[in-house]
Amino acid sequence: MQLKATFLIGIFLLVTITGCSTPYDLKKTKPKISYTTSRASKDVMKCIRDKWREHQTTVYEEKTSDGYMIRHDDVLPGATVAIVLISEKDSETHVDYFHRTNRVKLHRLEEEIVDCKE
Repeated sequence: MQLKATFLIGIFLLVTITGCSTPYDLKKTKPKISYTTSRASKDVMKCIRDKWREHQTTVYEEKTSDGYMIRHDDVLPGATVAIVLISEKDSETHVDYFHRTNRVKLHRLEEEIVDCKE
């Protein structure tokens, strides 16, 4: 019982120290990458999603009122690492990328977002 309590306290402290982010929290920050393209929003979403899923296991997509959101979560529940908001208006698609960390492995995600522009 003592070991279980110690383990739970350790997990709680880890979550508290590392912090958790939600997509809502990330949208309040300045985008790391932002661009407009003539590609359809669905094509851009599929391009980014499929590239991310080649090397990330926690990638989710959801339809929004004006396009799509792609979300990459950390292994901790409720810890969103990065989101891409893709919106379409008047035959133009706007892409905004937000993240909560500067980890090296995210540079690959960023390159793939830019690769999907054309």
